[in-house]
Amino acid sequence: MAFLPLYSIAIPSDAPSAADSIAPSLQTPRSGCSSCAAPETHSPDTPTAEPEPSELVEVEFKGRRRLLCSNPARLPLRLRELVLVTSPHGIDAGHVSALGATAQRKQALYYNGAQPQERILRRATPQDQQQYERNRREELELLLQARQLAKSFPSLASMKLTDAEWQWDRRRLTLYFTAPQRVDFRGFVRTLAQRFKTRVELRQIPAREETRRLGGLGPCGRELCCATFLVQLKPVSLQAARIQQLSMNLLRLSGLCGRLKCCLLYELDFYREALQHYPPLNAIVHTDAGPAKIVKLDLLQERVQLQLQETGALLTLTHAQLQELRAQGRIELPSTPAPPETPPSEPEEESLPPEEELE
Repeated sequence: MAFLPLYSIAIPSDAPSAADSIAPSLQTPRSGCSSCAAPETHSPDTPTAEPEPSELVEVEFKGRRRLLCSNPARLPLRLRELVLVTSPHGIDAGHVSALGATAQRKQALYYNGAQPQERILRRATPQDQQQYERNRREELELLLQARQLAKSFPSLASMKLTDAEWQWDRRRLTLYFTAPQRVDFRGFVRTLAQRFKTRVELRQIPAREETRRLGGLGPCGRELCCATFLVQLKPVSLQAARIQQLSMNLLRLSGLCGRLKCCLLYELDFYREALQHYPPLNAIVHTDAGPAKIVKLDLLQERVQLQLQETGALLTLTHAQLQELRAQGRIELPSTPAPPETPPSEPEEESLPPEEELE
């Protein structure tokens, strides 16, 4: 049988395709909803929305650094629009991340009602945009040069330079680094200032802040929480995993920063409240089949698993059944209760213990 090469076959442009016969309605784009004739609408938070004059604006800078700014001139702004703002050392540039009611909610929730310390000067012009992009392009090369210079200082062997950030007016260059302890970098700063001909600031940041600036994807497949919606990075104690009855697994509990995941705090209050309605583990429940010890609590299903002391068989009771037995006085609390939770005044552990201690 003879076959024709593909390049010798000419397909007319107006020929119907398989998609035309399967779903012809999908070939014509619609501006509104596919189920009705309603026109297409846009959310106020989309970049296509009309400029909105707002007295309070949240601006996001490089590295997910956010700041509340006032808008005394009532400039009409769009989300993700580049604006110039005042800073303690000159003029900086960032993108609008919240306006109007959204910025006011963030002010109350994330900034503890603090008033903005900086103000918006103007919307960025094409020349301002070019300078902003030029600063971003040069930062990687400056970071590489700073890392090379740091090798000539033996006292900075533990320092890891993470990121560089130009202020928009190029009056200040900020270098971010991590280190296990405090380091003396005064001589290094003078060398950098002579090399780059500007004011240089070295800022030590924790591991969580480093991960926020670099960004990435978490084990859940979504972008990191610290790089998207979290404003304050709170320390996470290993007690949070114990309260939620999670397995002490290093790979599952630690995030990209090497610390306990921030998401361990999301449901912690629910578990703390729910545990108050259950007896502790190892409590003795006098059931009709005999005394049994509580070995597992399933708070989501509202069930308790018990083990008979005589036969070792497992029993499952609902929360309602357990409350009925408690009303009858058939629950005996353990003589040695579980150790209390670490009080908030004590320093919370940020790092995971060695793997052998978790087993």
